[in-house]
Amino acid sequence: MHHKISNICIVTKASHEEAASLGQKLLEWFAARDVQGVICENGTSEWLYTREAVQCDLVLVLGGDGTLLSVARHLAGRDIPLVGINMGKVGFLAEIPSDAWEERLQAILDGKVNFRRRLALSCTVTRGDEIVFSGVAANDFVINRGALARITRLELSVNGNPMGEIRADGIIIASPSGSTGYAISAGGPLVHPDMDAYSVTPVCAFLRSLYPMVLPGEHIFTAAVRTHDADLFLTQDGQEGILLQSNDVVSISKAQGGLLYAEFDDNSYYEKLLKRGFIRENC
Repeated sequence: MHHKISNICIVTKASHEEAASLGQKLLEWFAARDVQGVICENGTSEWLYTREAVQCDLVLVLGGDGTLLSVARHLAGRDIPLVGINMGKVGFLAEIPSDAWEERLQAILDGKVNFRRRLALSCTVTRGDEIVFSGVAANDFVINRGALARITRLELSVNGNPMGEIRADGIIIASPSGSTGYAISAGGPLVHPDMDAYSVTPVCAFLRSLYPMVLPGEHIFTAAVRTHDADLFLTQDGQEGILLQSNDVVSISKAQGGLLYAEFDDNSYYEKLLKRGFIRENC
């Protein structure tokens, strides 16, 4: 999928002078190529207004994967392409190096870069007859215990089909993009980003009562809280969360429309897995 770029929005990492400086430089660079742009800092009221009111053809994030995830959640289903210039440490999602951005951005303007749609996750929490939370995650939703080391009890189902009750430290529901994050550390599977599927991975399940699963995107995964004596949290991309209560029902499936990410031919998924140690050359 290609997009003609006439207007861009640049979002910089919060309180990051280098990102802010590069953002101003990029505005001038785009203006010289007849591309209009606005710049704002992530987490500010200006970004809140911009993401709701400003029409753009591309959102360019200057920061690490955490900043990109924070921005991406608000673009799900909006058909606005997203690309990141990495100013963090990992850069699995923010693919463009901060010292080699000009060639990549020019390729985008020239229509030589594809934007691929990836699955994002939608979640609701129902308490009695009321929905007390709804949100979207680019990477994952995690149900995990609080400060006390008490085991979590969750009653699981898929599309209304009972999957039994598990006791575990928690459970991770990850998009394909998020499968290389917390999920793989807990023993979850790598899921190719082109797949219309998501993974469910228990964290330290008692007696291995649930193995990691990969579910079709259309399927609805449900976890009902059966814990009564411990704090339990639902976190969204590891950045926002709510405190769950006993008998809350957490329902997760794919978010309609997903997300559009830039895909550069010389930086394939498998190369990234190899470079970042997810695959070992001599295994």
